[in-house]
Amino acid sequence: MERWRSLFFSAIASVFIWFAVLAAKMVGANDGMVSFAVFAAFAGNLAIWLVWAFTSYDSRPAEAATAEKAKRAAPTGAGPDDARVALLLQLMDDEDRRELKRRLMDDLTADGESVALADLLAGQDERIRRASRR
Repeated sequence: MERWRSLFFSAIASVFIWFAVLAAKMVGANDGMVSFAVFAAFAGNLAIWLVWAFTSYDSRPAEAATAEKAKRAAPTGAGPDDARVALLLQLMDDEDRRELKRRLMDDLTADGESVALADLLAGQDERIRRASRR
């Protein structure tokens, strides 16, 4: 909707510019003035339509970014991806699940943090074991 509105205003501005050139010709300005008016009309139209083209081109990524933000803001467990993951886990056998867990743990150790998340989890497991022995 916004693109059509800006297209309409750009067309109105172009028509207004060319009417101004026609008015300058009718008033009887000298040839130098008419030539300057025609040059200015071309330059003005070029500027108007370039601005319209760039703004309509830039509006598409903004719409995609809004959709991406909506996906991230969706509550956990509400998307179709959760059903796919659940189906994938059902289709995997125990060995495949262990391999997936190992790969995820490898990714956790390579996340670039000063203390790896895997080390923190291992430390937490160790504390739980110590507490359960007492």
